[in-house]
Amino acid sequence: MHLSRKLLHQITKGNHHFLKSKEESFFKEHIKSQKPEITLVACSDSRVQTEIFTEEAINKVFVIRNIGNQIENNLGSVDFGVLYLKTPILFILGHINCGAIKTFLSGYKEENKEIRYELDHLHNPLNEIKSKNKDTELQKAVEENIHWQIDIGVRRYKELIDKGKLTIIGGVYDFGNFYKKGYGRIIMLNINGERKPEKIKETLKSTELPEEIINKMVL
Repeated sequence: MHLSRKLLHQITKGNHHFLKSKEESFFKEHIKSQKPEITLVACSDSRVQTEIFTEEAINKVFVIRNIGNQIENNLGSVDFGVLYLKTPILFILGHINCGAIKTFLSGYKEENKEIRYELDHLHNPLNEIKSKNKDTELQKAVEENIHWQIDIGVRRYKELIDKGKLTIIGGVYDFGNFYKKGYGRIIMLNINGERKPEKIKETLKSTELPEEIINKMVL
């Protein structure tokens, strides 16, 4: 069987199993409206999915994806989640070995204009990073991009943050144990513009997380 037909088979069979696993009440609860709790801006990378922080994302996570987890590339969608749906969390989720950032650092003038357009937005956060093709420099670029996206969000939604109605979180999904905190860990880099690990730890402690977990999530 051709690969595309095998995948079509998987998609339809997977949907069949999904609907069989849910009661009608599950669907009826959100027919008329959605009530997500998180607006997620994530990279389109197929290795990054909502399963890394929640087992059930339906009606809980308003997902916005693009290469390089950039706010300005989908600003209308981000505004919809934050301003219209009023999610209390805006989560910027990057990841190690990001292909978009690697392509940006390596040079992308040969890419088609649509890809170039999306990567062009990375100039501001990454134009000071000169080295190429080194894991440490790539990860530094991933981190700086997350901080840049957080800064955009903090400026844009400052009033909501000041009123305690919104928290903006920046994290990097480490599926390669780059930070030596464990494979698959989300490392918290930034909360509402605060980058200092001790301050981030204080915020996480206020959520009553065990200190053991906090120490594994913060550098």
